[in-house]
Parts: sequence; structure tokens; C-alpha cells
Amino acid sequence: MGSRGHANSNLEIEVFLMSRLQIAFARALADSARSVVWDGRWYTCGEVRAHVQELREQLSAAGVRPGHRVMVALPNSYAFVVSYLACLEHGAVCVPANSDMPAGEFERALARYRADHGIVAPSAGERWGEVLRGHLFHCGPSVEMDAERGQVVQIWQRSSGYALEARQGTSEQQPAVLMFTSGTTGEPKGVLLTHGHLWAAVQNVIQSHALTAADVAYCILPLFHINGQVIVLLSTIVSGGRIVMRDKFHASLFWDDIHCHGVTWVSCVPTILSIVAKRQAPKEALGTLRFLRSASAPLTPAVAARIEAAFGVPVIEAYGMTEAAGQICTNPLPPGTRKPGSVGKPVGMSLVIVDAERKPVAPYELGEIAIRGDNVIHHYVGMEPAPDYGYGPGWIYTGDLGYMDEDGYVYITGRAKEMINRAGEKISPREIEDVLNAHEAVARSAVVGLPDPLYGERAVAWVVPEEPDGVDADALRAELESFCAAHLAKPKRPSQIVIAGSLPVNATGKVQKHVLRNLEPRDRLA
Repeated sequence: MGSRGHANSNLEIEVFLMSRLQIAFARALADSARSVVWDGRWYTCGEVRAHVQELREQLSAAGVRPGHRVMVALPNSYAFVVSYLACLEHGAVCVPANSDMPAGEFERALARYRADHGIVAPSAGERWGEVLRGHLFHCGPSVEMDAERGQVVQIWQRSSGYALEARQGTSEQQPAVLMFTSGTTGEPKGVLLTHGHLWAAVQNVIQSHALTAADVAYCILPLFHINGQVIVLLSTIVSGGRIVMRDKFHASLFWDDIHCHGVTWVSCVPTILSIVAKRQAPKEALGTLRFLRSASAPLTPAVAARIEAAFGVPVIEAYGMTEAAGQICTNPLPPGTRKPGSVGKPVGMSLVIVDAERKPVAPYELGEIAIRGDNVIHHYVGMEPAPDYGYGPGWIYTGDLGYMDEDGYVYITGRAKEMINRAGEKISPREIEDVLNAHEAVARSAVVGLPDPLYGERAVAWVVPEEPDGVDADALRAELESFCAAHLAKPKRPSQIVIAGSLPVNATGKVQKHVLRNLEPRDRLA
């Protein structure tokens, strides 16, 4: 009797030290025979658990302790899923990295990561070897999860660490993931998400998208970004669903995968939806699909309307950011009202629109979006929290500009840093982009402000045609200038329209406008 009581006591202590997220993993992976991840073949919950445990043992042998930072540099793969879960279950801080980074970019990123350990794809380890060894790393053991399908990872260790504090046990406040903002307008900032942040974010996604064990998610967004990690991976595992995974989006495989595996929902970016809208979908593929989700960049309402008319599948536009562990707002699923051009309503958190003095504004009045919630960080790594302007602590001022209608739906008009100041008049690039994107010959556009000796700044539009091959740039430019004249007041019309074959984007499809500002504004169709 005493022995059994002692065992139960130890179990209770162990459960107490586990975060809600870790407990949810254990419950979701309890059925050893149930298939859970498809990556060339279905892997069962039992296989996931066994591989996670094996990797944790290797991490322990390498000296990884709770609280230590572990860089995970793997492409979308079963190996990423196992490595990510192993870090979270071990209590380590996962630092996801793009395994395709060139060595020069990786060296700059490594200085930010301040990681003592790495779980690295062999191909990346070979490409980065010189940089890693230059930072006192050495290559440790390789761990095979499925060698036939290339599911092999390398563990790298630093000979001399950063002496980060190790912590025993975990809790909701235990750091879980360290990420860096995309840096489309400036230097990336560190975002440290705790187990509690991730848990709250996952609950918001499950609630708003009505996810259940019957759902099959299609993972085509990069898992080193927050959307793929939280919206797709963690939310699906915690809700008991299954994941179908590709290394990236393949237009030729999209509908076949949905049909073959009975996919019920897909998290996309607008670029993917623009491509999907042009391809025919077999009726068989539409039988299980509940919705397509769009986030990470503005969605042109015309693209959403085209998809819904052609396929009868609702397109759910959402809004999120790394600082909120993913989702902030989303449009509701049917039969709820979806408003074109809106990112929907906040879910499970507080959102206000404030003016320059951080005071709330009336409906339809433009201001900066501020957020607070259990899924939202209080400050960036190495930076002090934002000042309290009367709302209490915990607010993050996003830098995104927008407004809210009388029903609580949020509309985003752009970034505060991207607003164009033309002779004192503030012009929203998003408003100009929406007009250009509405033209049938335009696939995508981006508007930036460039210096102007007379007005201070001028609006320059970069436009990607629907059919770049053989396009008459001068004719299209003239047509778009007339189109803008009919839909925009004169101060808002672009002073120059550049016809280009593509736009510089990051891995989630966000246009890198700082790159455009540094390019000579001339046609670039070659």
C-alpha cells in the first residue's frame, strides 16, 4: 500500500510539473495504432512517441537541459514534427530556423539565436559546417527516424556555451519557442513564447475553426514560421486530428493530396490561393474540404470570391503575428458572416484601435492595432515592456494600421512604417494595392514610398501581371494609370508603375518592401 501511494505521489508531481500543452500531447498520442502524420507514408502515434523519446534521450546525452536553446533547422518533414515535439516535451527552448538559408545569412542569424545545441538536416549541416565550427560547434550523433525516406537529423553541440540558465520541470511560464519577426520593415526582434502562450493560441484556433479529431489538416506552409507551427501542427495534434505534410506547396499536387487523404482544411497564404484559383479542382477533392484559411498577407477579395464561386469552399481570412503565437482575428466559419476585405473579429483576446496618443478611436476611424491576451507576449527579448497608457500592462502595439466597424470586424490598411507621407498627407499603400489588384490583368502588386524632392515622398507601384510572358509593359502601364485615375483621388495615384515578373517575398509570402525601396524602379520582366 505504501509503495503504491509513493508511486502515485511521484506521478502527481510529474503531472504537476508538466504544462497543459505537454499533457495534451500525451493524451493526443495515446492511441499507438492511430495514424497521425503523413509524409510519404503514415506514421502512427506510437511511432511519434517512440521517436520523440529516442531523440530526447540523445538530447539529454548531449547535455540539453530544460531552458536550454535548441536550434531546429529542418525542412517540412516528419523529422521536424518529432524534433519540435521533443524540444517542447524536454522543456528546451526551440529556435526554428530556415534550413535553406545560405551560409552568410545563417551566420548572422546564429548570432541572434544564441543557441548551444542544434538539430540540423544533414544537407544544411554540410552547407553550414564551416560557420557552425567557427562558432565552436561540433557535430554529434545522427538520429534516424526513417532512413529510407531521409528522416535523419544531426545533433550539433557548442564546445563553449552561452551559460543559459537550465530549469527543472516546466510550467505555463516556461519558455517554449524563440522566434524572430520577419523583419520586412527593419531588424528582426526576438519573440519568446511560453508554454502558456502556445496553449492559449491553440485553444483559440481550435475554437474558431471548430477543429475535432475528424479533421485532416494539409501542411504546406513552412514550419519554421508561426503559422505552420501553431495554426497547423500544434492545433491539429491537440485537437486529435491528422496532418498531411508536404515540403512546400506544389500546385500540381494540391488537389490530388486533398482528394487522396480526405483533407478537411488548409492554411494558405494569398499567393497560394491566387494559384489555386486558376486551376480546376476535381469534384471528388471537394467532398471533404470544409474551408481554406488565408493569413500572413492581405487577401484580395476578388481572389476569395473567385474560389468560392468556382469550388463552393469558403475562404476564411485571418490575421495573426508571431507576438500573439499565431492568430489574432479570424472571420467566422459558415453560417457566420464573412466580410470581404476584413480579417474578422478577435478570438480569445482583447483588441483596440488607438490614435497617436494611445487613446481608443471610434468605429471606422483609422488607428494602430493594440492587442492583449494569454497568447500575447508582454515585450520583446532584451526590450522593456511598452509603457502603460491607461489600459494596464500587457498590451503590444502591433504597428499595423486599421479600423473596426460597428460589428467588431477588423480591417487592416497597412503598416505604420509603410505609410506614405506626400506633402503632409498620409497615404495608405494598401488602398492603392487593393485598386491595382482589382484589375483583371494584375496578379499582385506592392506600393512603396520613395523620396521626392517636391512632395517629400511619392507612391511607386510594383505590379506583377497575370501573364508576365509576352506582356506589353507600356500598354499595361497606360491601362493601369487610367484605372487608378478612375478609382483613386489624384494624390493617391502612383507616380510610377513598375511592371515586374515577381516581387521579393519571404517564406510566408509577405512582400519585403524594404527590398523594393532599395531597387531602381524600372520594369523587371526578365
